[in-house]
Amino acid sequence: MTRRTARTLSLATAVMLLAGCESIPMPFAGTSSSAQPAPVATPAEPQKQTLSRAEKISRGLSEELDWFPSLKQPLDQLEGVYANEESAAVRNETLSSIAYLYDARLFVLFQDMLDFLHPDARIRELQEQNAWLDRREMLATQAFLQFDDEVEARHAAGQAFIDATRKRIAEIEARRELVIIR
Repeated sequence: MTRRTARTLSLATAVMLLAGCESIPMPFAGTSSSAQPAPVATPAEPQKQTLSRAEKISRGLSEELDWFPSLKQPLDQLEGVYANEESAAVRNETLSSIAYLYDARLFVLFQDMLDFLHPDARIRELQEQNAWLDRREMLATQAFLQFDDEVEARHAAGQAFIDATRKRIAEIEARRELVIIR
């Protein structure tokens, strides 16, 4: 089976799965006494297959979502707070929040890249990412150990973590541009 055929089949499966979405109950929408009950499947109708998140990702269907959260605005805000804060303790706390947001951004980007890769390539990328995570932890630890003062040490470790994560984001974005979607 060619990649194009597989992609077409995946898209067709997604369309079939999404075709009956109007009967899915909406959380927090409340209940209405005039709501129509969901139609009962007859023996002639095939049962709709519900995919788990992992199955959707493995089939590359997450691109069907119209959902693109951005971490840029909260990162920009926190970086502004960090730049203008005089208290070392508040700066370190803000730096920690910035580090978490960059890490989340990297995670989302990495997951997105995995969606479009062949399963063998996914395994290689996961192995490489795990090795990179170990290197990042080592870099942050080395930066921490350069200072005797705990506040300075935490600041240095946070900076090293963020710098490494930003570089990795740039690498993954460059790789993501190379992925050919057919």
